[in-house]
Amino acid sequence: MTEELRIAIRYNTLDVPSLPSHRAQQVANDFAILKLSRHFSNDQDFIHCPTDFDNSASKYVWILCDFNVRDRRPDLHNIPTQFWKVNYANNQLATFKPHQTNAKHFLSIYPWGGRDNIWEYRLQQKGTISSD
Repeated sequence: MTEELRIAIRYNTLDVPSLPSHRAQQVANDFAILKLSRHFSNDQDFIHCPTDFDNSASKYVWILCDFNVRDRRPDLHNIPTQFWKVNYANNQLATFKPHQTNAKHFLSIYPWGGRDNIWEYRLQQKGTISSD
């Protein structure tokens, strides 16, 4: 298995050639195919979506993709993170370009690999509840 990797991808909601409810999956799969030379896997990858990822208006949103998830990790400091922006030419071909941003606040609100109670995770990060 390849290295664990966290990828944040920014896209325009109306540019993705997919049904609104499938846009995030389409973007993640296109990234996996073009940059990781494989398809997105529901068994080893996870997508964190904002509430407006399927917006019917033209809006830029971020999704967060965790690739090659092996174990749950409370500390994200050792997981490489990259930021990308994707454009779809004529609503067909995906073109990914590196994107420079400081989005630590965005990254820290999502647990590595997902599949956890996100609200419990956020309370742990704030020190409101213990991780036991």
